[in-house]
Amino acid sequence: MEIKVKQLIKESLYKRLVGHGEIDTILNNYALVEKWTTGIMALGYNDSDIELAAQDIYEMKAALLEKISIEDIRAFLCLVNNRFTDEIMAFTRYVELRDEDESEIISAVQEELNLVEEGDFMFS
Repeated sequence: MEIKVKQLIKESLYKRLVGHGEIDTILNNYALVEKWTTGIMALGYNDSDIELAAQDIYEMKAALLEKISIEDIRAFLCLVNNRFTDEIMAFTRYVELRDEDESEIISAVQEELNLVEEGDFMFS
């Protein structure tokens, strides 16, 4: 079920990027969507608590022997939290309902994502 929800969130992120082309000089849009999805999921699992979400990501990266500062993760999560509130709420709804019927979960997630408009990406 989580895989389906992640896919819906990724589709929503791509929908926001329509008409903007590649938005970063280092990471392509695919890599950005993957990275943003990780942040959205961490915030969704932690009820939008940036500190708890940052700890989760930090522990995951440390286990993979990646060097990154907790401060960089916090900054990234603040950006994700400000840009993608609809996607975070959608994933939070999944977390709240994950023991319910699949159709109920998908409906609740879609309801949150229906607020996203094509090309609605905020650069600041």
